[in-house]
Amino acid sequence: MSKKISRELKKAEKAVAAASKALARAEKKRDSIELREQEQSDKKFAKRDAKKARAASAPAVEVAGRAASTLAAAATALASVPQSAPSAPRAPTGAKPATAKPAATKPATARKPATTSAATASFDAQSTVADLREAAKKAKISGYSRMTKAQLLAALR
Repeated sequence: MSKKISRELKKAEKAVAAASKALARAEKKRDSIELREQEQSDKKFAKRDAKKARAASAPAVEVAGRAASTLAAAATALASVPQSAPSAPRAPTGAKPATAKPAATKPATARKPATTSAATASFDAQSTVADLREAAKKAKISGYSRMTKAQLLAALR
């Protein structure tokens, strides 16, 4: 009887080994299927997240593009403006139009040459409008308070 038991025992061991191999194959297959499903899910969510990110960034990109094109257009327009002398200040609205008066003939008098005081010191683009207005006031330039920086610079030179 012992031979019969040992044969059945060997058969059982072989069956257990085959079952454990089948179980290992099934687990491996299940793991590969889960991994494949996870990769597909990741791809799906990645596509969805990328689409959301593009949708969220589209307005910012559009605004940035418009700002860049507006800035470029402004720079182009500014570059095309000729650098000419500033025009005379406009008369306030509602003012009476100036009438031409005949010039009175005065005897020629010799003028004193301009002195280099603080009022007539050289000014450049770095000077502030307040400094330029103060110098124009000292130089007794009429209408200095309505002049722009460029007009003040031209008047003081």
